[in-house]
Amino acid sequence: MDRHLNLIKTGHQEIEKRIFPRFPFSYLVFRENSNAKSYQVKDISYNGMSIALKDGESSFSQGDNIEGEIHWHGIKVNVAMSIKRVSDDSIGVEFTGGRSTEVAMKEFLSISNIAKSMKPIHEYKDQLEIPSNLSFWLRCDGPFELFIWKHADGEVSKIQIIMMANFLEWNDGKGLSSGKILSVRNTDTPLTNEEEFEFLIDDKLDEDKLSFAKEIIKEIDADLLSKEVYEFICLKLSVS
Repeated sequence: MDRHLNLIKTGHQEIEKRIFPRFPFSYLVFRENSNAKSYQVKDISYNGMSIALKDGESSFSQGDNIEGEIHWHGIKVNVAMSIKRVSDDSIGVEFTGGRSTEVAMKEFLSISNIAKSMKPIHEYKDQLEIPSNLSFWLRCDGPFELFIWKHADGEVSKIQIIMMANFLEWNDGKGLSSGKILSVRNTDTPLTNEEEFEFLIDDKLDEDKLSFAKEIIKEIDADLLSKEVYEFICLKLSVS
């Protein structure tokens, strides 16, 4: 399931494609002011998001402006947006509220809100098809995700952290690396729910991405992982 598809070198940078399992439900919802329609938020950042209408069809076109509220676990934030992209399965929007919206989104997507919303998806293994070598999978809508993969002998082989548009990884034998998510493509079949991620790998470890990942690890409930695995993550990411 965690399979490398191909590696493309572009100068000093590399583009890498991988398949990740997907959790089919999100608590992050956008409600439009004008007609109270609800949209699932598929991806979000401080500057915009990708939304999909839960029921029916959207009548939006590129260039339209809309306003509404983003709801998430009992908290909400008001946003004004401009539609930048419309496709069959999602709508891409950019926030237009300027500095005030940027500040509000950074508070809404704060480390503490992210950490307390992390859910142990690996506990749904009876309902979901989860790869056998994926030992722990913590997920927060957004997406923010922590994947812990293991070798057949039980030793940790890989730590992967997705933080909205960014990515951090520790690989056994290779160490730490970071990157940016260029695109996400749904690859659902009747039997699986997966997405193909395309990463632009940084030519050297991005310390800002590492710092963000460390703050998330510090804040999450350590009881969602085994004591051994949590301490291993802290060791490899130098979390103190």
